[in-house]
Amino acid sequence: MRLGRKVQTKISRIARRIGGQFVNLIGRSLRLDVKGWNRVQYLLKNGFPLVFQAWHGDMFILWYIISPFRPAAIISQAGDGDIASAVLEGLDFITFRGSSTRGGRKAYSEMIRYLRKQNVKVSAFASDGPKGPRRVLKPGTYVTAQHLDGYIIPTASAAKWALRSGGWDKFSIPLPFSKAVASFGKPIKVKQNLRGKEFEKTLSQVSELCKKHQEDLEKSI
Repeated sequence: MRLGRKVQTKISRIARRIGGQFVNLIGRSLRLDVKGWNRVQYLLKNGFPLVFQAWHGDMFILWYIISPFRPAAIISQAGDGDIASAVLEGLDFITFRGSSTRGGRKAYSEMIRYLRKQNVKVSAFASDGPKGPRRVLKPGTYVTAQHLDGYIIPTASAAKWALRSGGWDKFSIPLPFSKAVASFGKPIKVKQNLRGKEFEKTLSQVSELCKKHQEDLEKSI
């Protein structure tokens, strides 16, 4: 169910004040097992750009874990994007507003320019957002890693106790003190200069790998 504009505005104001604190409070309470973080540390230590991939409904735990790196993220200009932007800015993310239908190219260009100037180049994508289909990778995640000559980090997370929305993305918020797992998969070094069908084939392969990563984790918890 879509929220009315006035309701979205009120929630955005609340999220701007306490959204980041809320994510951190929940995150610190979780009985969280983090897998594959050594891979991330190695790449960061050696200065490689990282693009964290997560599905739109499964981002909450990733937000909590990577917020100390002040990642860059593109957020939709739609009303619900105001809420997401407020929460992420409360977590010290650097946000750029745009979507496929409004301001997307400008926001994307600004993000790439920003990242190229940083010593630590970290970005995060809700790779199937903002409208789905659910758990199907959009090009932005892969293309960003191409521009930066970096790695995609497939990220999966799940909590034993969680609330899920009824929207297309089934956004999940872990309940406090739940057992939870976050898994950082094998880094994917992107291929440069892919075009047309070759790019589409590679994107589909990466999408299936990332989808399986999330689904396998959900089965294990």
